[in-house]
Amino acid sequence: MMSRFYITKIAASGEGKAYSSIEFEDGVNIIEGPSNTGKSIVIACIDFMFGGEEVPFTIADTGYNTVSIEIKSDDGYTFRAERKIEEGENGERGSNTVHISTTVPGIEGTELKISTKEYSDALLKLLGIKERPRVIATQAPKDEDLTIRTIFHFFFLGEENIFEKRTPLDTPGHSKITKSLTALQYLINGDDLKRFLPEVSVKELEKRADQKAGVIKYLNEKIEKLSNQKKELEDLIVEDDDVNLDAKIEEFLAEIEQIDKEIVGASEESRKLLDQIFTLNEKLQEARFLSNRYKALRSQYMSDIKRLNFIVDGDVKSNGIKHKDSCPFCGQDMDIEDEDHTAYVESAKAEMGRIRLQLGDLETTESYTRTEIKSIEESLKNLNAKNADIMNLLNQKLRPRSSELRAAVAEYRRIQQVRQQLDSISYMSSELGTDVFEKENEDDEKAVKFDAKKNFDKDIWKELSDSINLMVKECAYTGQPESRLNINTADIVVGSKHKKNQGKGYRAFLNTIMLVNLMKYLETNGKYALRILVLDSPILSLKEKKYEIKENEKATAGMRESLIQYIIDNCGENQVIIAENELPENVDYTKANRVIFTMEENGRYGFLKSVRN
Repeated sequence: MMSRFYITKIAASGEGKAYSSIEFEDGVNIIEGPSNTGKSIVIACIDFMFGGEEVPFTIADTGYNTVSIEIKSDDGYTFRAERKIEEGENGERGSNTVHISTTVPGIEGTELKISTKEYSDALLKLLGIKERPRVIATQAPKDEDLTIRTIFHFFFLGEENIFEKRTPLDTPGHSKITKSLTALQYLINGDDLKRFLPEVSVKELEKRADQKAGVIKYLNEKIEKLSNQKKELEDLIVEDDDVNLDAKIEEFLAEIEQIDKEIVGASEESRKLLDQIFTLNEKLQEARFLSNRYKALRSQYMSDIKRLNFIVDGDVKSNGIKHKDSCPFCGQDMDIEDEDHTAYVESAKAEMGRIRLQLGDLETTESYTRTEIKSIEESLKNLNAKNADIMNLLNQKLRPRSSELRAAVAEYRRIQQVRQQLDSISYMSSELGTDVFEKENEDDEKAVKFDAKKNFDKDIWKELSDSINLMVKECAYTGQPESRLNINTADIVVGSKHKKNQGKGYRAFLNTIMLVNLMKYLETNGKYALRILVLDSPILSLKEKKYEIKENEKATAGMRESLIQYIIDNCGENQVIIAENELPENVDYTKANRVIFTMEENGRYGFLKSVRN
């Protein structure tokens, strides 16, 4: 039996029409080019050759009437199938008969019917499923055959379904997911779950459901509140996440310590200078005081000299003057003899000589005092200049730098605190997410009807949920929130926001992630691995007008680039076929097989070689 298979060729032919084919390689294949070149026709041909009802093109429009597929296995087996498009009562339709040629052991016949599931059985054998299994299909419960169409949506997302609100784990157009989930579990571990039967009243079940819903709602509200709080805290951090805060803080503290030492040294030097300035100021004041006293003394000396000069001059000028006076007895005039003032004059002259000597000494002392004052003032000027330089160093450089560094340390410590809060919030969000997951997957000991969601293997569901959470982050989803698989919707919840409430571009992104993740999970853990994934327009490039996609509904450029790069880098032992109008530029496509339609005659115009727009 085949170890695994992959598609090597899709082809179309018709009478008088150029044979048209696309060859695929193992790994990632990308069909790209403008609209209306046949990319979606290639994807539709794959659907058609896996038993789809819709024809990929009409004979009336194209002249082509046959589609074929070629499949190869790792161990050398080949499988080729051909299916006609024919006229029916309600227009053209796919033939019920598929012509095959194969070397795969266990597949018999060359004409297999779709309606009798013979063709489906042949395709299942390519997966290693030897006998057609039956799985629970309804809540009644009721089992039905598992066919290739039961599981086709696990490895095929068409353009019309890529951005569906409903989960890609369910068949498009189905109202119930029971058969899809039981089929998925069968692919993973071969368990058809038929043993599960519910045993509880509807009333009790509704009561438990209401209680559970209340708890889940409360937990989701807490998660949303934490997410908002996380966003607010993230807005407070404007520095580079790569900065080593501890190292920066240590570096700044060391510099602060050095600056503080310089401040202490400068302050001590300033204090010493101020002590010298204070001492010199005292001396200056004392010298100025003496200078003022000397001035007063000089003034006194000069007054004394003037007084003595006056005495001597008066005596000289009055010498020889006769004074008349009357006799007190007879009243007759009489001459009075002048008194001899010689002694007074000599005394005044002697005193004036002494004062002049003292005045000379005073001039000498005043000259010395003026010199001393000038010297002290010069010293004070120099000391004040030095102190001004020190104060300028302190106030203009050292203290501002110290304040700047302390502010930086405070800011980094604030960022540290915010980071710690963010880590705590992330941890709490993760824990609450786990609580929600466990609550959503909590076993109901009794149930009225079979519930495929509740009876799905919890460990498998948890592994799928965890790997999807990791892939959402690795594919650069905005904010890299915690994500999980919600058991009730069998779909992704990002943060606290369900996929169905997001824009079309985001839904296409998440639907693609789910199926890529499922492909990888089955590759590693599946009993029956599909090992193939077909995606039509996963990033919806140039589809805005066609599907009325608003600007805020588009996945970011970084998300689209990361998604394509992730698929290329993580394809593993699988085949991926992607159709897309325009691919992101910042992706390494060296490992991908690119098929390019140009809508130009000098290249590959499109898929159907005889068709032109």
